[in-house]
Amino acid sequence: MKLKNLILAIKDQGPFKRAFRNFCITGNAWGLFHINSHQRADTGKEKVGYNTKETALKSAEAMGKKRDTHFSTYRCAYCGKFHIGKNRENK
Repeated sequence: MKLKNLILAIKDQGPFKRAFRNFCITGNAWGLFHINSHQRADTGKEKVGYNTKETALKSAEAMGKKRDTHFSTYRCAYCGKFHIGKNRENK
């Protein structure tokens, strides 16, 4: 994990107020530090990396329609690209 990617991932969490809430209150953002934020848990292969948030959002929307569930985008602290995922609560 590179420091630059870590900083970008934390900044991508949004305004400081929201990032603080995610880290300190709800704990949702701690997943950014887990290796499974960068690779698939079932196969260990790297997740698809998107260069821009816009392309990741388009892909997340298409995947959500296909699977009838909500997917979110996030910047990876390991590679610096954007990935698609869903949280346990599926919000």
